[in-house]
Amino acid sequence: QSQAGDGGLTDLGGNMYSHGLAAIALNEAFALEKEPKALGVSALGTLRFIQLAQDPVGGGWRYTPRQSGDTSVLGWQMMALLSGHLAGAKIDEQTLMKASLFLNSVQGNSGATYGYTTPGQGHANTAIGLLCRMYLGWGKNVPALNHGVDVLSNWGPNPADLYYSYYATQVLHHYGGKPWKQWNEVMRDSLVESQAKQGHEKGSWAILQTSHGGSSGGRLYCTALATMILEVYYRHMPLYAEKFDGNGK
Repeated sequence: QSQAGDGGLTDLGGNMYSHGLAAIALNEAFALEKEPKALGVSALGTLRFIQLAQDPVGGGWRYTPRQSGDTSVLGWQMMALLSGHLAGAKIDEQTLMKASLFLNSVQGNSGATYGYTTPGQGHANTAIGLLCRMYLGWGKNVPALNHGVDVLSNWGPNPADLYYSYYATQVLHHYGGKPWKQWNEVMRDSLVESQAKQGHEKGSWAILQTSHGGSSGGRLYCTALATMILEVYYRHMPLYAEKFDGNGK
């Protein structure tokens, strides 16, 4: 934890990836238990830090506070803010509006795909961008979302890219219907089949992810991602895109 008492949670690298993940864990724990009060204080502190760390111009987040943003880091901060919202915290509407502006700046194909720091159509960034759009209020009737889901469906799950699959699985889960059914059958079965079945590695997943932290996070990181993908039914209500208005409602 940050020694400055500013709500920042970092590892030795000190970047916003670490903070976003730690903030998710704290806020989800507080949402479940509501005790002890000290946990709530720490959880709220992480949310304040995220809002203060947002790029005041472009609206995104990156490795260090107030740095010009990228879609990957933004995804973890938005997930943390959502976790805080579900725990009852009020999120500044300006923070959410600025996040939308950042997504506008990196969208491609009229909002169906997303790039890293510029408009594009990267697999992981597209899944992150679409999930954030859903939480920020895009309804199922938005053409860009429908197109984006088609794009993800055509790409399909990729057990060798768990980072992409983690976000894309959430998008398809919230979208529902036939796209989700087809996606889930492939994603679920491939993960269950590829889980280690014996030895000291039993229950884990091999180091397949080479990008997005896989090379440094190793087997533990891949196992965490695979587990969260398989938990999507239990961690997220199967309701489509309840608007994240920032007011704890």
